Amino acid sequence: MTEEKIDLIAKLLAKAESTTPEEAEALTEHAERLMVKYAIDQAVIDERRAREGKSHERITEVKVSFSGTYREALLDMGTNVVWALGSMRPLAASVGNRSVLFIVGFESDVQQAEVLIRSLQVQALVAMRVWWRANAARYRFGSDWDRRRARDHFIRGFGHGAYVRIDSNRLQVIEEAGSGTDLVLVDRKTRVDEFVDGMNLRKSTQREKRWDGFAQAHGNLAGREANTGEKGLTHGKVLEAGA
Repeated sequence: MTEEKIDLIAKLLAKAESTTPEEAEALTEHAERLMVKYAIDQAVIDERRAREGKSHERITEVKVSFSGTYREALLDMGTNVVWALGSMRPLAASVGNRSVLFIVGFESDVQQAEVLIRSLQVQALVAMRVWWRANAARYRFGSDWDRRRARDHFIRGFGHGAYVRIDSNRLQVIEEAGSGTDLVLVDRKTRVDEFVDGMNLRKSTQREKRWDGFAQAHGNLAGREANTGEKGLTHGKVLEAGA
């Protein structure tokens, strides 16, 4: 992916972080679809170059760190985004007071994933604060831990909602791209998996958690709406899908 394409996606997402919720939905949807389209284009180019015996894009790793009270929830969200984009592998680690997401994939893919995750980090925290102002009274008799857990699980729900919507968009773009595209992408993902399998990784265990279903459900809904919505951009105007 060229720097110009990365810049365009970054500008769309930056605007989505500082505009109305309705416009943010359309901008982020547009950015995500561009990401998938560009990833398909790059995969096809790489597949053709490989057949011709030429060099192709390298597999690399980018590190995304999260800090603060909700770092593990943001890590969970970032992991969901990587899986939803479909061509990379997420790896996680705790380093001191930081949670770190390692994104392994082809260079252009990890670039776009990092840009998207950083934008969604901002959007998730904003959405969580708005939700909390409307629902804090529900937790007035709970402990500080209960209130913090509710906000944490809202962000986790946001991440799971984002996964559903991004994955749905990805499958639609692949279908629109035509036959053979899915096979090229499967081969690309296989090479990433083989790269990760060759790395020296330590297995980690999942700690048992108590879940706040109310907070997570609302976060899930916010994640779906903030990330893709049901709107698109046409000639600078926001149109309802199917209009």
